[in-house]
Amino acid sequence: MVNFKTNAEIVLSTLERYRYGPRMMAISRKCIDDISCALVNREGQTFSTEHALKWCDSSVPGYLKQPYKMTIFRLNDVYKYGRVLGNHLTIYAQPSETFLAVINEYLDEIKLTGNYTAIHLKNIRHVVTQFCCFAQYNGAESHGDIGYDILDDYNSFLRESSRAFKINEGLVVCFLEYMNTVGKCPKGLSLYMHYTESDKTSRLSDLSASANGIITSVQKNCGGISADEFYETITDFTDQLKKSGYSRTVTDSVPYHLTLLFLFLDREGLRYDRTTVEVWFQEEGKRLFKKGILMARRTYEMYDDYIREGALMPSHWWKHRENMFDRLPSWSMEWIEAFLSTKEKEGWKENTIKMYRVCAVSFCSFIASAGIGAFDEITPRLVKEYNAWDCRHKTPEAKNAYNSRVRKFLIFLEMNGIVPTGTHYALPHGAAGREVIVEVLSDEDMSAIETYCEDAKTPLQLRDAAMLMLLKETGLRSCDVARLRVTDIDWKQKSIRIIQKKTGVEHLHPMSTKMGNQIYRYIKEVRQKDTGFRELFLKLKAPYGPVGRYACRNAMERAGLSTGRTHLARKSFASSTLKSGASIVETAELLGHSDTSSVHKYTLLDAERMKLCPLSLAETGLLLEGRYRHD
Repeated sequence: MVNFKTNAEIVLSTLERYRYGPRMMAISRKCIDDISCALVNREGQTFSTEHALKWCDSSVPGYLKQPYKMTIFRLNDVYKYGRVLGNHLTIYAQPSETFLAVINEYLDEIKLTGNYTAIHLKNIRHVVTQFCCFAQYNGAESHGDIGYDILDDYNSFLRESSRAFKINEGLVVCFLEYMNTVGKCPKGLSLYMHYTESDKTSRLSDLSASANGIITSVQKNCGGISADEFYETITDFTDQLKKSGYSRTVTDSVPYHLTLLFLFLDREGLRYDRTTVEVWFQEEGKRLFKKGILMARRTYEMYDDYIREGALMPSHWWKHRENMFDRLPSWSMEWIEAFLSTKEKEGWKENTIKMYRVCAVSFCSFIASAGIGAFDEITPRLVKEYNAWDCRHKTPEAKNAYNSRVRKFLIFLEMNGIVPTGTHYALPHGAAGREVIVEVLSDEDMSAIETYCEDAKTPLQLRDAAMLMLLKETGLRSCDVARLRVTDIDWKQKSIRIIQKKTGVEHLHPMSTKMGNQIYRYIKEVRQKDTGFRELFLKLKAPYGPVGRYACRNAMERAGLSTGRTHLARKSFASSTLKSGASIVETAELLGHSDTSSVHKYTLLDAERMKLCPLSLAETGLLLEGRYRHD
């Protein structure tokens, strides 16, 4: 009976807190005493709602059945949930003078500013008074004592007790917004009440123990802005997005994303910090944003740039997933970083250093998975096993290129005394050279480009047409097309001057009238002005940054070509240039090559000239005597 007595006291104390009258309190006590006696007389001596209701129907006078049943339901709530639910409670409106003054002040204000009927005003008074009494009965002596915990409890009370809880919460939100405008309530309370109705709020207690630990640790030395300061920046940040040309979908969703973050920070008394946001978003992002989670994540990334740099950085993307390097043991990570640092000092290009990184990480991942705990445990046999394990590269050339980078990493470790000298010899090297027939775009593909450019009308088609014409008539690499700047075009001289990304060499190429017209039309009708970017080809939607590396490939696919391999357009240009009568030296110059060695292979495609090359067998001294049908 200990639990019964304890739970009965919870029921009675709850009724007292909500100002139930003496008569109802007496009936509730009498009901509890009668149930207690009935339970003592039963063998089980435990409370059962089912048996209690049967006892009520059979033993309680008719005029007491309803209040007795309500008491039984309240006892059942406490047994199940530890409290009396809202649908078994009534708030008796007896607000204190402090609350009554605020209620009257609010009603007087809305009478002056709104066109309300008497019935509507009566309903507003009832709901607002009920809210104030609820806050008062739960420990708030004045409006200044209302906090997030009380709002959570009131939301639960409304959901349990009223089918019209959305209407009631809406009226309370309006009341809290008024309180905020007159300085009697923080901004967060009215916003919180609005979003808690749709279950879009979060608390620190909702997060996992590990997330709580990280946030608590970070906040101890956090120098970020306060929640109130954070909220004040939302409008300016949104305005910056609008000025930058972001779509309405983005500018409308950004305040929503940031407001939910503000409510979390304000409720828990936290300051803005990127780590705090990342941990919170990882735990709550999917629940709060569902299908819009990627857009929300992008909002927080751009906002963090805005806070750190004071401006938007559309081209900056944060890393969200651990890569293979992040999963390596620390002993290997340190030496990979040191190796890459030497390559940077040697002046290698960024892409080359990335390839060195990929190869070194692949090798270290393999040896770590083999149970190696340090580099000095590496043996030549293990290196050979890695070579056999790496089956991703099908051609000898690719295999050799990959192994050569791993070999240089091993040589670096040998020079620092980390692995035994000569370990790198365990990796085989050497690939036989070969010649292949050059693959070019088909005649159908070339015709598809012409047709697509002639029919281009939409902004996307016009941008594609300018790119395709550049690929077709200049032989530029796709990376150079994407990096082409407006200032690289000399309209008077009808030429294009660029610095090739691959070689770093300046290259001048003539611009045909057809190509110039396509570029001019794109600039005149499509390209955004005053974006701050010098690149010719920009994205069609905000952020209006330069197009990505796959823009040319996508243009080829949209034009209906049989392939999206942009380099085939460069090969087609070289082949057609040779066929038109240009020399190998001239073709090399048009391609931007420093020598002619890589141009000779295109001569194999010139069928007409190849026919002039064959020699008769008699001239070569090769005879067919003795063969079938030959004397």
